[in-house]
Amino acid sequence: MNINYIERSCLISANNKYRWSLSFKIAKSKKEIIFIGLNPSLSDSNFVDNTTRKIIKICKNYNYGNLKIINLFALISKNPDELLIHKKPVGYLNNKFINKSLKYWSENKNCHLWLGWGNNGIFFNRNKKIYKKIVNSYSIKKDNFENPLGPLFIKKTKKQNPIHPLYCSDNSLLKVESSLNFS
Repeated sequence: MNINYIERSCLISANNKYRWSLSFKIAKSKKEIIFIGLNPSLSDSNFVDNTTRKIIKICKNYNYGNLKIINLFALISKNPDELLIHKKPVGYLNNKFINKSLKYWSENKNCHLWLGWGNNGIFFNRNKKIYKKIVNSYSIKKDNFENPLGPLFIKKTKKQNPIHPLYCSDNSLLKVESSLNFS
């Protein structure tokens, strides 16, 4: 399947073991979205994997122009179990990129945030740590704008985590997280 996009950029570690962010310009719309997933698979400056394709398709359905993908863990791995055995699965710059992205979200009315890390986000309580940052950033966003959109998700897993997009249809609906309470 071919995915059309206007531009793509990838910020990756010098040793090619960590991906800090993957960004796409997918349309001319001014709407932006930041997606927080579990960890990078193989998508980079040259290759787009199935998860990234799915994220792009869903974003195009909502007429987003710019998409940035960041993750709870920056370790590049096709298998999430590798996060449990790696010495540093988060990556030394990952929190900096997450903080910078959440700050941007809190300061831009046309920027939305989509969560989709699945149940493995509980590894090392990473979901809770990042979720606190999201709640703080959303508080700032509410101070900056009237009735801003809260974090988005497609649906929750049985364990109340935002479902990974790979397990959803291309026409999935993004919903606003109203409770701001993940496990």
